Amino acid sequence: MTIQSTTHVSGATLILPTKGIVSVDERKVSYYLPTGSQAQLIDAAVIAELNGHSINCLTTIRTEMLREDNAGLFANKHPADAVAILLELVRKWYKKRGIPWASIWCREYGNKVGEHLHMGTHLTDIYINEYANQMASWTGEDRIFPKRHRRDAVGLSASNGWLIQCCLRSNKSGQDIAAYMGKDEPARRLMAYGRERENKEKRITAHFGYGGLIEGTHRCEYRHGTSRNIAPTIKANQIALETVIDKKRYINNLDWLPY
Repeated sequence: MTIQSTTHVSGATLILPTKGIVSVDERKVSYYLPTGSQAQLIDAAVIAELNGHSINCLTTIRTEMLREDNAGLFANKHPADAVAILLELVRKWYKKRGIPWASIWCREYGNKVGEHLHMGTHLTDIYINEYANQMASWTGEDRIFPKRHRRDAVGLSASNGWLIQCCLRSNKSGQDIAAYMGKDEPARRLMAYGRERENKEKRITAHFGYGGLIEGTHRCEYRHGTSRNIAPTIKANQIALETVIDKKRYINNLDWLPY
């Protein structure tokens, strides 16, 4: 008996005939962030600030490059699986040191750097060096100490596989970082009959992404997320957001961002 299986190649879905009964094990695929993603990330950052531990640290990891280099925990793993492992390792690292845990993250594709991860967390100054050294261990790429580097760059790797940047605005950059992370959400939505409309759920379009194929897990697209304690979907957090002025949730200008 001949049945058909599907596979994804360069964004297209191909129908491949196969002989016999086969098990097709596919992952969820996305090209852009879903509608409302940027708002969720921004609101999570607002909640973190309300809880007293603002998102003030941005870690960027070139997951595709590290996988190709067979480096660290990204060796011999699918990027989605490696990201899941990394997020849990970071959470446990924070918990062990008593650092308040607040996290937002987003997977993105860049034309030059390929797939990469942005992760925003709250980090106190006394742990920055230890965190950077630990990131070198997790990724398998050594930390370097160049004489000249941007002021916000507090952790750099030898081959640009990872970068840690700190907030330059007295711990008040969480919402801006979140807005930047959400740039891959389309500014326009495709409606019925091929019509396009403005995506009114996207709060800022100053930065925009170009999209790109990202493979998730077998169950979900696994493209972005927040730690549970600051998730905007939790009722207590929704009530807290009702007290926040729109200025904190609707960002007008991201020109200051070094990212």
